[in-house]
Amino acid sequence: MDKLRTKLFLSIIIFALILVTTVSYVNRQMLKNDMMDQAENSRNNIESNIIDAMESVDNAYYYFDSSITQSMENQTLNLLARYERDPNILDWDLSVIAKEMGMEIYILDYSNTIVNTSFEQDMGLDFSKCCENFSNLLNERREAGTFFSDGIDVSTQTGVPKKFSYQATPDKKYLIELGIDLTEEPILQAFDFVKTAKAQIVLYEELLDVRIYSTDGFALGIMEDRSIEDMSEQFQKAFEQAWTELKPVEYNITKNEGVVETYRFIPYKALEDRGISTERVLFVKYDNSTDLSMLEKNMQQFWVLLLLALAISFIVLLVVIRILTNTINLATYDSLTGVYNRATYMSKMDELLMKRKNFKTWLMLIDLDNFKQVNDQYGHNKGDLVLVKVSQILKNVIGKKGFVSRFGGDEFAVIVYDADETAINELAQQITNEVRTVKDMQSEQEMWNVLSVSIGAAILEELDESESSLFIRADKALYHSKQEGKDQFYVWSEGER
Repeated sequence: MDKLRTKLFLSIIIFALILVTTVSYVNRQMLKNDMMDQAENSRNNIESNIIDAMESVDNAYYYFDSSITQSMENQTLNLLARYERDPNILDWDLSVIAKEMGMEIYILDYSNTIVNTSFEQDMGLDFSKCCENFSNLLNERREAGTFFSDGIDVSTQTGVPKKFSYQATPDKKYLIELGIDLTEEPILQAFDFVKTAKAQIVLYEELLDVRIYSTDGFALGIMEDRSIEDMSEQFQKAFEQAWTELKPVEYNITKNEGVVETYRFIPYKALEDRGISTERVLFVKYDNSTDLSMLEKNMQQFWVLLLLALAISFIVLLVVIRILTNTINLATYDSLTGVYNRATYMSKMDELLMKRKNFKTWLMLIDLDNFKQVNDQYGHNKGDLVLVKVSQILKNVIGKKGFVSRFGGDEFAVIVYDADETAINELAQQITNEVRTVKDMQSEQEMWNVLSVSIGAAILEELDESESSLFIRADKALYHSKQEGKDQFYVWSEGER
C-alpha cells in the first residue's frame, strides 16, 4: 500500500507539473506573440503619428507660405540692389538691416562659409564641412543665379524651425540667405510635429527617444547631441543607409538583464518637394523593458499556478488515497475481522507458488467448533464478536511468521513461512491455549462456553504442487481433528493420501 501511495503521489505531482508547465508554456508563447503584435502596432502608431504630423505641416505650409516667400523674395531684391550700390557686403551692418526687414541675413562666400550675418551664432559656419549635401545644393543654386525658397528647415546651431531663401549675387561671389523664425507661426503651432514626436514618449513606455533629422544630420528642436556626428559610428551608418536607400533601417543593441534597444530610421519626403528642407529622417529608439516586465509577471503567475496546482494535487491525492484505501481494503481484507479475505489469500498463494523458493510453507485451516450454536443462542452480533476475537488471537500468534485469512463464516486459513512441524505444533498449541484462556475468563465465559477450535495443517511438498492440492490435504487434516472430538490439532503427514 505504501508503494501504491508513493506511485500515486509521484504520478499526480508529475501530472500537475506537466499540466502547469505545458499550459504556462503555451500561455507564454501566446503572450510573446501578442507582445510582438502589440509592439509592432505601437511602433506603427508612433511612426505614423509623427509622419502624419510632418505631412500636415508640410502640406499646410505649402499652401499658406506664398506670402512669406514673396516677402523674402522682395527683400532679397532690395539687398541685391544695395549690393549694386555698395559691393562691400562684408562691411554691411546686417544687424540693423535685419531689424528693419524682420528677417535674419546670412552672407555666404564662394566656399559656402558664412562671412557676415545678423545672427552671430552662425558666424563662420562652413557648410562644406558640416553639411556636404547641402553645400553641393548651395553650389547649384549659386550657379543658377535665381531665387530659391525652401519649406520648413532647421537652424544648424539652434535647432529652431525656420524658413530660408537663397539667391546669388550677379557676380556669383556671394550667396544671400534670408531666414525667418517659424516658431510662432500659427501653422507650426497647430501642426508641431516636433511636439507630436515628443508626446509619443509619454504615451508609450517602450519608446525611449524620438528625433527628426534633416538630411544633413541635424535634429530639429534639440540642443544637445544635435548632429549625427555626435552619435556612434553605427548610428551614422544606419542614418546614411536609410536616407540613401530611402527605406527604413534598424539595428539592435543588447544591454544588461535581457534589455534590447532598437534603433529605427525612417526616411521622409514631403509630397510637394521643396528641396532638402522637406526631406527628413525620423529616428525612434525603443526597448523591450515593457515586454520583460510582462514576462516577469507571467513567470510569477507560473510559480503561483504551480504552487496552487501542487496544493490541489496534494488534496486530490489525499482524497484519492482515502477512496482507494477504502476500495483496496474492501477488496483485500475481510470487512468484519480485518484479516485477509479469500481473494487475497489466493493472490498471495499464487505469488508463493510462482516463486517456489520456500518449500517449508504450511497451510493451517482453522474452524470454530459449535459456532452455529453461538449464533442461534446469543445472536449474530455476539457471533461477530467471537469472530473478531479469534482473528485477533490468530494475528497475534502468527505475527510476521505468515498471514491470516478468513474464508467466510467461522473458517480461517493461516499460511506460515519457513517452519518445521515442531514449530507448527507450537503455533497450533498456542492458538488453542489462547482460545481456552478467553473461554476461562469470567466476563466471556457465557459466550465461549460451547466454543473450541479444530486445526488441520499440511506442508507444501512438491515443486509443482498446486494450491488446491495443498488445501485438500489441510482440509483432510481439519476433518480428522473434528472426527477426533474437536478442540484438536492434526498434521497431515507426507505418506497419507
